[in-house]
Amino acid sequence: MITKQALSHAAATFGCILLLSVTALAVESPTKAIPSGEKDKITGTIQGRDGDNMRVRTDDNSVVVVNITDSTKVELKSGFLRGHKTMDATALVPGLRVEASGKGNEQGQLVADKVRFDANAYRASRSIDTRVSPIEARAGQLEGRAGVLEGRAGQLEGRAGQLEQKTGQLSDQQKQDEQQVSQVKTSADKANQGVDTVNSRVSSLDDYTEKAKATVYFKYASAKLTDDARKDLDDLIQKTKDLKGYMVEVAGFTDKTGNADKNEELSEHRADAVVRYLQHGDVPLRRILAPAGLGDSHSVADNSSVDGRKLNRRVEVTILVNNAVGSSATSQNQQTGVATSAQPAN
Repeated sequence: MITKQALSHAAATFGCILLLSVTALAVESPTKAIPSGEKDKITGTIQGRDGDNMRVRTDDNSVVVVNITDSTKVELKSGFLRGHKTMDATALVPGLRVEASGKGNEQGQLVADKVRFDANAYRASRSIDTRVSPIEARAGQLEGRAGVLEGRAGQLEGRAGQLEQKTGQLSDQQKQDEQQVSQVKTSADKANQGVDTVNSRVSSLDDYTEKAKATVYFKYASAKLTDDARKDLDDLIQKTKDLKGYMVEVAGFTDKTGNADKNEELSEHRADAVVRYLQHGDVPLRRILAPAGLGDSHSVADNSSVDGRKLNRRVEVTILVNNAVGSSATSQNQQTGVATSAQPAN
């Protein structure tokens, strides 16, 4: 005998599945292809970087894939009279509003010969955690939709009450109804898994998996790489040789000794030293995200002890691979390896 509770749950979850499908289709942005050999210029905001390619959402809400090459000129607009300042490809971070010009290739990408942006847009993009903000915004949207689904579920529960009144008339079809309810329950379990994903806020515009990581340590008030640090970085560089679509994230830190502003400057020097070594090891600059100097924040050990301060004088280097690229070659959750300097420098 079908209970009111079973019918209510089945009807509500089936409605959730339909509404989730409709809303998912509604938020997709079309990808705009640039005809091969045709010149074009676009203006929009960088959504994400996949190695040499970056996705730019244009003002008409379409997405254009812009290919960055060694000959691409990256320029900061400095004003009408002062001209333009040449920048590295590392400045092209998600959230930055840019103007890109070039020609289309056979894949429909815009092969950029020039990318420009202004100083205000650059400062704004650097002040935002570009890996967290898109996740929070997307999760907030999905949480709003979850509230709408809950309202729809209440309406469907009311309809379930009407269906219960008809069960006496449909007793001869009970077996068929039970089979249908079982199918709806299976779909409902899948829908519930989707809601759990929304609540845990793991939705991201740029879904990357950590493939390898190295932590290198520095002597007191120094930004010079030690022999152990060079060895760990060499191991990490070797692991990039067989990867496609990877990016390298570099973050420098200090202990809490001294002035906070000086510590931030020292952490930037340490991060820059690592970036230069990676370039010396043939890691293309365009694959390195803008290095961050985070000063004495994010301590991993007690700053009141000598050993703790040694552990805080560090640079963390992480290799990230976009899941859309990495999943074709290996499991998304498999990591190539993690390296850490065994003994922090004195």
